[in-house]
Amino acid sequence: MTSKQRLLAAASFREADRVPVELSIPKAARTLPECRRIVEFIDNIADNFIGIGGCVNWGFFGLSTTYREEIVEDRPGEFCIIRRIHQTENGEFTALTKHSYPHLDNPDFLWIKRFIADLDDFDRLITAPRLLPRPFSAAAYQERCTQVGERGLPIVSLQHPLGFLVRNADMIEVYSWFAAEPQRMHRFLEATNRQIVETIKAMGEAGLQPWFNVTAHEMLIPPWLGRRQFDEFVFPYDKEVNEAVHAIGGKVRAHCHGQVMSFLVRMAEMGIDAIEPLEPPPFGDVDLAAAKRLVGERMLLSGNIPSQSFINMSPEEVTACVRGAIEAAAAGGGFTLRPTGGDAGVDP
Repeated sequence: MTSKQRLLAAASFREADRVPVELSIPKAARTLPECRRIVEFIDNIADNFIGIGGCVNWGFFGLSTTYREEIVEDRPGEFCIIRRIHQTENGEFTALTKHSYPHLDNPDFLWIKRFIADLDDFDRLITAPRLLPRPFSAAAYQERCTQVGERGLPIVSLQHPLGFLVRNADMIEVYSWFAAEPQRMHRFLEATNRQIVETIKAMGEAGLQPWFNVTAHEMLIPPWLGRRQFDEFVFPYDKEVNEAVHAIGGKVRAHCHGQVMSFLVRMAEMGIDAIEPLEPPPFGDVDLAAAKRLVGERMLLSGNIPSQSFINMSPEEVTACVRGAIEAAAAGGGFTLRPTGGDAGVDP
């Protein structure tokens, strides 16, 4: 079987010729001599969902934007502070981020100021005019699918407005708004959800049936939000989007770290077709065998191999983790092996 066939079989709850294995490392790490064998495995053997960009322009919270960056302060060998600016129909949204040398392109950095700092910023998001649908390119999608070929399963980014909000707003402010400003929050979600649903429908009318990848649910479960808030602010809006995806023949895969075990059934009920990385303790709380019993016939389960611990594990311990995961979840399909830290424990 090809990697694409293997992943489609697993997602259809059928056993493939072997358990699919997902593996990736940062782009910068691919040039390191010690990563040569890993790169060869990724390029020739691994079975990856492969993100394809340039297909949908979600903008900034669904707003058309012109983006630019300005260096505010640069201390070579120490740090660099960057001002990030989105110019939208409803004015500028700015953030300040601090990056440490030598890894200035590391995705982990310090937020000095986030894009949505207060209710005035939030109100500008809520009241901004929105394109229905957002721009997308069917030709670009088809071209990128052709480029991926049988080496993996193409997947398109699906913006999650609430997940994007909690990651790009002042954290103290935004989490207080769930209690103090619920009507504002619902107005924001109604506006952004409508735009996303209309975009998905238009993609379907153009003949597209993508797999979509959605992120940030780990910021919408404990310890951040409880079950009541999840059921009010996440479930109904996500369910509407997921139903729109299913209506055009697409699928939804969620990336959700953390304490997800008690939310798996609810996520299946709201229409998520696949979920990763299913972290075991201490990083999360997922008992893979129990997860398989709970939702293994409704969601493709992926992950459970704690790559965060690779640096402290022996090869024998990693092998034992892999064997345990296969024994717990591989029977009947519906499972792919995947590191829970995303990349293969490599710091470039």
